[in-house]
Amino acid sequence: MDIITLTLIKHPIEISSLLLEYEKKGLSLRQIAAQKVHSRSTIQKNLKKTDIQLRAAGHGHGNPSQLRFGYRKELGRVVPHKGEQQIVEAIKDFRSEGLTMRQIAQRMTALKIPSKNGKSQWHPMMVKRVLSG
Repeated sequence: MDIITLTLIKHPIEISSLLLEYEKKGLSLRQIAAQKVHSRSTIQKNLKKTDIQLRAAGHGHGNPSQLRFGYRKELGRVVPHKGEQQIVEAIKDFRSEGLTMRQIAQRMTALKIPSKNGKSQWHPMMVKRVLSG
């Protein structure tokens, strides 16, 4: 068989492995579909055959990538990060002064204030997430 034929072959879906990945591992339909090389709708149809309740669209799948800006983990508990809390307050002040998200991001970058992931480059969406948290 050539590579094109191999990529077109759909492997059968095992319901037990879908349940494991969806319920236990907390993967999203999109993540499971990518792993199984099937469409998201096919994965969804197969999961609906079971009696589990599917998560509503737009709701998290219980696998957050990182804590919100202004918080950190200490001994397994989420606690306020005092340094980041001061930055959150500064961002709120900038916003109350009428600065746009882009202007705040530019100011944070110019001041070389590190973002949550340690980078000094800020993006307007990062500012929006800090303000919405």
